[in-house]
Amino acid sequence: MKKSIALLLACMLLITAFAACSNTPEPTSQPQSSAVSKPGESSEAGTSSAAPAETVKMTYTIPGDPPPEYDRGIKDINDKLAADGVGVEAEFNYISWDVWDQKLNIMLSTGEKFEAFHVMDDRVSLANYASRGALADITDAMEQYGENIKANVPELALTNGKIGGKQYGIPAFWVETALNEQATIRQDILDKYNIPMPTTMEELTQAYIQVMEQWDGDQLPYFPSVAVNERLPYFFTSSDDFCVYSNVIYVNQDGTIANYFETEDFKEAAKNAKAWYDAGLINPDVLTYTQDQLSNQLNSGNWFVMNGTVGNVSGIQENIPDFKPENIAWLDLTGGAQQIRPYAVKNQQAVPLASEHPEAAVKFFNWVYSSQENFDLFMYGTEGVDYTLGENRSYTPIVDATAGQSLYSFSGWMAGNINFGYVDNNTAPDVNKHLYTIDETAVDGIAAAFAFDASSVQTQLADVQTVISSTLVPMAWGITDYDTGIDAALEMLKTAGVDDVIAEYQKQFEESQK
Repeated sequence: MKKSIALLLACMLLITAFAACSNTPEPTSQPQSSAVSKPGESSEAGTSSAAPAETVKMTYTIPGDPPPEYDRGIKDINDKLAADGVGVEAEFNYISWDVWDQKLNIMLSTGEKFEAFHVMDDRVSLANYASRGALADITDAMEQYGENIKANVPELALTNGKIGGKQYGIPAFWVETALNEQATIRQDILDKYNIPMPTTMEELTQAYIQVMEQWDGDQLPYFPSVAVNERLPYFFTSSDDFCVYSNVIYVNQDGTIANYFETEDFKEAAKNAKAWYDAGLINPDVLTYTQDQLSNQLNSGNWFVMNGTVGNVSGIQENIPDFKPENIAWLDLTGGAQQIRPYAVKNQQAVPLASEHPEAAVKFFNWVYSSQENFDLFMYGTEGVDYTLGENRSYTPIVDATAGQSLYSFSGWMAGNINFGYVDNNTAPDVNKHLYTIDETAVDGIAAAFAFDASSVQTQLADVQTVISSTLVPMAWGITDYDTGIDAALEMLKTAGVDDVIAEYQKQFEESQK
């Protein structure tokens, strides 16, 4: 099974805001709890027409760039918040992708005052932030102000926001996560070169080499991605029975817990990646490739297959006017294998320890998830100005010709909810079907509901991540050779304390099972 734990790629690769990409259902695979507000209905819990004693500013720090008419959009949101008596005034603080980690870390380490920030577990995990002592405990705030959040987020997802039994995250339950490699391929390119749909890694490799050799675009269609290790264990591996957590902790469905880099699965993935790199399919500059460069590549249409999904294709259509959403197809190299749900969510909102109003974020998202009206205003903007609605809970962004995007919208993968989200009419139907339909045949990973508290090994884990970034990510992308480099890399991991991390994880996991 080649699952992509990093649904973030789907997210980060979105050509425009993709209204719906990273959570899942309860262990019963039911998409909603009995208390969920149905789309179109309004749950008044947590809102009041009476003016609150105090209105506090909620600065929500997020990656990316603001939409062209952010000021209008946030004013409309704040007007509705005031009318509903929530006691919160929202402000979105956008930080460019290229400096996101650096700036956020500075804000957290210096104790800068703000109320919430976005967490992408496959980039820097909630557990990582918690182990640094960077997060505020919002357990009590969720109990007091989070009724609608809890009504619209399954228990498994809420559990993914807990560390050591304390609630630190507000989950974005916006997508089914029981997906194998979550890869997509260009059907139009397959048709152009008369290539049948690949069903194995071997067939895909040969197809890709053929496309690369015959490509007539202005740039070579390298495998589009930034060098994030989480995306590769599943794409380049044939096994279908494991998950990897915190980049290094391997958990097999049979109960085996190990250092991922010591497994045969990593060996296979590294060797397959090496074959792609040597064949010229992976960008030789992948280690320094930026998110902006990646977005430009995707919009240009100079790509063939990707480990992730593309959302609204209007960006591609600016460069290829006749491009259709149907040109993007789901790629399944698993032969229809049963999917494992490795977690319920990977995208969450967290509150920094320095926040003077840790309840503000809970109040805000409780308001967002209290009604379809509030959700739409936050996520899509104003109907008729920023989007139109269609049949079967579909919507179409109104793209401004000058801006090349909706004048106001918010990324669904960051804060969406599957109970309220719409399906984008300009997104591949194959993608929508897989992402926003609960897979009733899927099984939860045996550690899907387990939250690892890394505080006792935070130094070792940080050192391990440093070794992974400097030594094993290049190996995972095929830049360095597995056979000649793995022994030294494993020794570096041991020196960094990887055995302590694995042992602590195993101890906590076994205790949680009792």
